[in-house]
Amino acid sequence: MESFCKVSIIAFLVFASGVFLSSPTQATRTSEQDFGLALEPSSDNGDDIIPIELSHYLRECLKKIGEECGSIFFTRIFIGKKNVIPAGCCQKLLDMGEECHYTITATVISRPEFRANATLYETRAIDAWNKCSQ
Repeated sequence: MESFCKVSIIAFLVFASGVFLSSPTQATRTSEQDFGLALEPSSDNGDDIIPIELSHYLRECLKKIGEECGSIFFTRIFIGKKNVIPAGCCQKLLDMGEECHYTITATVISRPEFRANATLYETRAIDAWNKCSQ
């Protein structure tokens, strides 16, 4: 669990760029490093390293959402905190786009630390998108 918030996506928002799995104590602190690409695998087989093309795409997505808003969405989706989503962050999410949002989410979920609760995280990501797009 040490790499909890430092997934191979600087994308969750992971939204992240690579996805974000640092440690549980840093789970609510999101930055490009947290939502950054894990350039080193979290497992011995190396299956969880994100391809360069995808990492570039995810970095661009995360630049659009920003550190503060990325942290809010990451915490809501992957930690389960029902935090208030400021209107400005909803606008950034919508500007970032649905494809970026779900690609970041999927990349985080692809990490071993998140796979077991994939359905829960997907549902929360959909809920966050729907809340902002109302």
